[in-house]
Amino acid sequence: MMQSALQIRLALVTGLTLAAVAVAGTGSRQESVTSESPARGEIEEMIRDSGGTVSVAFRAQNGTQELLLNADARFEDPNALRIPVMITVYSAAYSQNIKLSDPVGSRTNSGPATQTIGETCQAMITQNGDPATNLLLERFTLPAIRAQIRALGAEGMEIAAAFPNSEKNHTTARAVLILLWKLATDRVISPDASKEMVGLLARSSLHAPPPAALPTPSAPPAGGSVLLHDAVIVYGAHSFVLVIQVQGLKDYATSAELVARISAALNKAM
Repeated sequence: MMQSALQIRLALVTGLTLAAVAVAGTGSRQESVTSESPARGEIEEMIRDSGGTVSVAFRAQNGTQELLLNADARFEDPNALRIPVMITVYSAAYSQNIKLSDPVGSRTNSGPATQTIGETCQAMITQNGDPATNLLLERFTLPAIRAQIRALGAEGMEIAAAFPNSEKNHTTARAVLILLWKLATDRVISPDASKEMVGLLARSSLHAPPPAALPTPSAPPAGGSVLLHDAVIVYGAHSFVLVIQVQGLKDYATSAELVARISAALNKAM
């Protein structure tokens, strides 16, 4: 059986680990990436030596470097898939089609009458809740959320059913990178809206220990491997967005160490 650990968080780079800290970024307005990260060769060697299957999607916040390795491989990541739902909610609120203080009631009038759209969106992100997600999916509709994904350029991310549904709901590291990078650089709806959404992501229960500090299970999964993926906005001397998925390794400690080494190599090469 494959086991997984997922983080979506903000961080400050310190050495070989990513230490969580809630900081709002301002972001550059540069539109295009000017070069590939010079750490590519070093990271490819790390991945080969590990024996695992790894996806890497990295972009400097100022757009000067990027690295995409196996970044279009599809995987299930329900917490990353909540991001375009959140963006759809804020888009409607900022266009004044709705107010976050409006009752959440879906188009079929289901859902608790006393819960607001804003409260439901917060519960979806901070508690990683499927019930809250599904209320918002019903209220704002799957076609509208898929249109939002396309408008943001995050092709490769697909939401086609209520949560959970690993067959119809999936993403790629590249798609998650695009959404997080646009949020980190204040490009989603407006600078104020982007900052609000980044702040909400920072309050997620996944805003937790760095990958290298993830607990190691008392025994490895019988006959299987762990799955670890990390999505992080890093603020520091070199600010960047990084999405990594590691699978095929036998324990969390080994996977987390690889994530930390890749992160450090990318940071050092900036």
